[in-house]
Amino acid sequence: MIWMDSYAKIHALTFSWISCEDDLTDWTDEALWPLISHADIESMMWAMSAFVAITSRPPPAGVNPRVYRLACRIIADKIEQAIEAKLKMAEVCP
Repeated sequence: MIWMDSYAKIHALTFSWISCEDDLTDWTDEALWPLISHADIESMMWAMSAFVAITSRPPPAGVNPRVYRLACRIIADKIEQAIEAKLKMAEVCP
């Protein structure tokens, strides 16, 4: 899974640049944009990589832990919604 390693490196690098809540909001939006715009397997893996990056680190300095946990939940919820939508589509079109 070389491409997944690349996703993880990108998310880890950009996550290290977060210094305030606005940065975290922007990072979360950018991580979820592909999943929201077109939920295919690649965008799900991109979002999952972001989820792993954010949950494997403590909140950055300058970010309220509650806002940090909210960002984690938002990413997880969007991934779950995308998976559920794919499952519903599979049930409709076997």
